[in-house]
Amino acid sequence: MEEELEILRKKALRKQLICIGLFILLAILIGVFSRVYTLIFGFFVIGIVLSTFITNKDIKAFKTKYKDGVVLESLNKICTDVKFDMNKGMDKSIIAGTNMMDMGDVYHSNDLVEGKYKNINFEMSDIHIERESTDSDGNTHYYTIFRGQWYIFDFNKTFKANVQVCSKNFNTAKRGSLFSKKEEKYKKVELEDIDFNKNYKVYAQNELDAFYILTPNTMEKIKTVTNEIKGSLLFCFIDNKLHIALNNHKDFFEASLFKKVDLEKAMEKTNGEIKVITNFVDILSLDNDLFK
Repeated sequence: MEEELEILRKKALRKQLICIGLFILLAILIGVFSRVYTLIFGFFVIGIVLSTFITNKDIKAFKTKYKDGVVLESLNKICTDVKFDMNKGMDKSIIAGTNMMDMGDVYHSNDLVEGKYKNINFEMSDIHIERESTDSDGNTHYYTIFRGQWYIFDFNKTFKANVQVCSKNFNTAKRGSLFSKKEEKYKKVELEDIDFNKNYKVYAQNELDAFYILTPNTMEKIKTVTNEIKGSLLFCFIDNKLHIALNNHKDFFEASLFKKVDLEKAMEKTNGEIKVITNFVDILSLDNDLFK
């Protein structure tokens, strides 16, 4: 498979470089003859975009082979009932429906994974959320407010009201709508664990549910999982599910077009990304159904 991946990678890369090269040459010629040198940069940017579009079929063939042969195979070794769709993402309405996340202006999602680990149903997907802004000259810019993964797990306790646990360095959470009904609004909750209060902000629709969910044992596990996993975390306990947002500025399950795939290292990288899923289940003891 490594040889097949290399053939597909080289084919896609070669076509892309040829396209970019042609657009650069065209941009230089236009810039020289027109003496409008700003056109060079413009055509360079357009060239990159168009070359990606032109070679999209070859890039997709490479990515499909990689994700079927490396990612899906690795997932099936660790999880059960796996469904993996590289072209489909988590629906925006699911995340927006938690009312706990700033959704920005532009939303992208792909690499949707569904499956079971230790008989716990989960979903996860890459998420990229951007904010649109316009400067004083009327130019539109986009900046990232969240890039990482969103996870949804079965939760092992039944609760009535929603609870949010936000790590101190997670900056794009929100706490319900300003126009929510009085009984739906979130209140800041102070827990008995002083260290936990310093490092996490807890908001709940009902304080009793916060204390019911966030037992001393659960708070220790949240601390542990935060230390184990790189990135800032948001935990949303909602509708008897646990939503976890991991803002790590990364896309999972990707292979670079610009270097040869080392199958052993690719498997190791993928297993490390899958371990994030298993760590959430293992460390938080989501398979413990004592309170169901």
